[in-house]
Amino acid sequence: MLLSSGKLVKNPQLVMKYLEELKKRGIEIATVIPGREELEIVEKAVKEKMNMLRVVEELIRHFKSKIDAQLAKITVKEVLREEVDEDTASYLIAKELAAWVLEIAETLNIIKISRFL
Repeated sequence: MLLSSGKLVKNPQLVMKYLEELKKRGIEIATVIPGREELEIVEKAVKEKMNMLRVVEELIRHFKSKIDAQLAKITVKEVLREEVDEDTASYLIAKELAAWVLEIAETLNIIKISRFL
């Protein structure tokens, strides 16, 4: 994953498989690839000195609304070998995407990820 350090993203296979499945179905992947919009969320949070856990929650909500829940469920079952409901599957993928955004933000010197985050 581009600009990912592995500090927060714990299961990159989940994101990569989800993106692969979107491509297979002809669904645009750009809607869930971290970009300027997501980095602006982080930058705004830094300026407002917002708690980073709140930022993570905001990013998760942001991505969750863009995720195909049925496809997320299929992806989680395939990658994690676990049967979960669509909401949980979407959350798991959104959480990894949110972590990816924070890693990108650190690479771009927007934030510094501490060991406590």
